Formats: sequence, structure tokens, C-alpha cells
Amino acid sequence: MQGGTGRVTALETVPGVLARLETWFVEEWPGWYGPGGAGDASRDLGACLQAPGRLPRCLVSLDGLGAVIGTVSLRDTSPGSDRYPGVWLTALLVPPPLRRTGIGTGLVAAAEAEALRLGFSEIHASTANAQSLFRRRDWIVHDSLKIRETVLDIFRKPLQTSPGKSERPGS
Repeated sequence: MQGGTGRVTALETVPGVLARLETWFVEEWPGWYGPGGAGDASRDLGACLQAPGRLPRCLVSLDGLGAVIGTVSLRDTSPGSDRYPGVWLTALLVPPPLRRTGIGTGLVAAAEAEALRLGFSEIHASTANAQSLFRRRDWIVHDSLKIRETVLDIFRKPLQTSPGKSERPGS
């Protein structure tokens, strides 16, 4: 699948990029994944390798030489998932020098397509700083929540389903 300026694929097809992603997670979210943080980047990414074709899913964008240039995940947990169960777009990350080049937009589009392929009729995301990207993809702000000093907007997007396609996983 194409995504922005890169080819998007599932993490399990390119497990060699795992160490790079772990480093990026720690650098981008040090309060969560860094020393003393409650998160474990290795565990979170490794969970995506345990059940191919099911949540959690990690997608990566690769450049023409096969180098990872961005990532996004689909999970059933995220800030706000206690209010709105379902599939959540999480961990959208493009390295700073590559931002605003279309990679993030491509990753969001790929995550939407993957959520639909998995049988979900809508997708959610919470963000403090990617509002314009979600709005450009026709996501709708429908709530907000405060975590410590940060206000997160909660977005949702209905996904296009084909006639006869299941609305929920397992239906």
C-alpha cells in the first residue's frame, strides 16, 4: 500500500526496523517510554508481532531504499478508549526532519484502510498536536480530555464500508 511518499506495510513484514522504532518511541515520548516512564516500547511494538492480522497492529512507512520513515499503530486502548471502545489510531510518528512531507497523512490513510479491512466501521484518535492532519482527512472532533496538564482532542472518523461487509469484528 502507498502512503504519502513511502510504501506502507505491516511491522511483521519488516521486523528488522523494530530497534529503530523503539529508539524513536523513547525519543519522541520520553515521559512515557523513557527512563522511569510507565511505558515499554519493546513490549508495545512486540505485541504487534504476536497476532498478525489482529489488534494491535503496527504499520510502517518505508522509503524507496527500504528505510523506515514513519509509523502508526492501531490498538483498542488509548487515552479516551474507556469512553469510546473500538479501534484507535495511536503512536503516529514521523521523524522531525521528514514531517510535513505527506508521510503522516499517508500513514493515517493506511491506518484507516487497515481498520476497515479488520471490520471496524469507525476509528478514533486522541491528540494534542496533530489536529490539522486529522481534519484534512475528514476526522471530526467529538470530545476532549485532560491528562495532567495536557488537553487532548478526541477525533473519530466513520469508515466507508462496502455493502454486505461486516460492521464489527466477529459479526
